[in-house]
Amino acid sequence: MHRPSNHPDTGSGWSTLLAYLKGLALMPLLVYRTEQHMATAAEQINELSTKLDDLIADVRAALATLTEERENLTETGQAALDSLNAKVAAFDAEIGDADGSENPPVEPPA
Repeated sequence: MHRPSNHPDTGSGWSTLLAYLKGLALMPLLVYRTEQHMATAAEQINELSTKLDDLIADVRAALATLTEERENLTETGQAALDSLNAKVAAFDAEIGDADGSENPPVEPPA
């Protein structure tokens, strides 16, 4: 049986509706994937925070050692100082000037 081109079962209107319904069927998968990406990002932020906390604790421990031996650095104290200086310099070089504090803005002449 031949249907006219404006019949609801023919033409682009029906194809558009089918495409729309197929898209709706994919929504749960897309939501799931988005949730997974967000969870992964949250886990990475938590991991980075933990590493930063560990780094801060290591620096504080090294500074405590140096403070105790401030007047007369022993070989151990000097090694701790050298190690700490090298680690801070390497970390600073790796991070760079993320907050702009090392290069304050230049004020225009008055």
